[in-house]
Amino acid sequence: MSCAGVPPAGVDRIREIAINNEAVPAELDGYRIVFVSDIHFKNNFSRERLEILIDAINASKPDCIILGGDHTLGTREINEFAEAASRLSAPDGVYAVIGNHDFYNGRKQSIQTLRNAGIVVLEESLIITPRNIVIAGFGDFNDVFPVLKYFHEIIDKDRFTVLATHNPYYAEYADISLFDVMLAGHTHGGQITFFSYAPMLGRGTGQKYRTGTVYKDGVPVVISNGAGYGGSGILRFRLGAPSDFLLITLQSNGPM
Repeated sequence: MSCAGVPPAGVDRIREIAINNEAVPAELDGYRIVFVSDIHFKNNFSRERLEILIDAINASKPDCIILGGDHTLGTREINEFAEAASRLSAPDGVYAVIGNHDFYNGRKQSIQTLRNAGIVVLEESLIITPRNIVIAGFGDFNDVFPVLKYFHEIIDKDRFTVLATHNPYYAEYADISLFDVMLAGHTHGGQITFFSYAPMLGRGTGQKYRTGTVYKDGVPVVISNGAGYGGSGILRFRLGAPSDFLLITLQSNGPM
């Protein structure tokens, strides 16, 4: 499939990241996770582009796929997005968290529609994949602040544990040392940047969690620039913040 003006993968780049951690058992060395966030379907992000993105994700042959929230422009697009996303395929499953836009677009409808499409939505919950990786997930902490003590009670510390959430700023306000890696989006890489500074992110810790990998409590917080565009009107473009999805490869320190 091709579409004029759309990058070949539906995003400007596929960002490949290696996570080397002693918690990764030798049998999971090379395990691949795709994390794609902030598609904002129909906010200058067409169905054709979404199909191209889905094809590119499937072609990367991930072991599991995680959607990081802010899936659609609004409530009217939820059903069509879920229909398209049902084509995502990975042997260990497809998972999702909801973002702040999904919360206001219709939290209940977003969750139910994605689940009806075969996608496991993690709302302050976790799942153990068929290959024994733990994926814990929740949405934007500004909407519902998660209670981590419940995760402490049920997470098996002998398993590699991924925290998938929408908003990376959560790491600044919580002890995330329970997890081996945290994946987030929300910032769009700043979306419009000047010399790596994003005016729209504001003050405080905004630039710290703009993009890339930040370490908090010894845990890598890996932040995607997202696939789509926030804002409306003339702000639906990017400058110095290329769209992406993450292809994360787990590497074991143990014997092969």
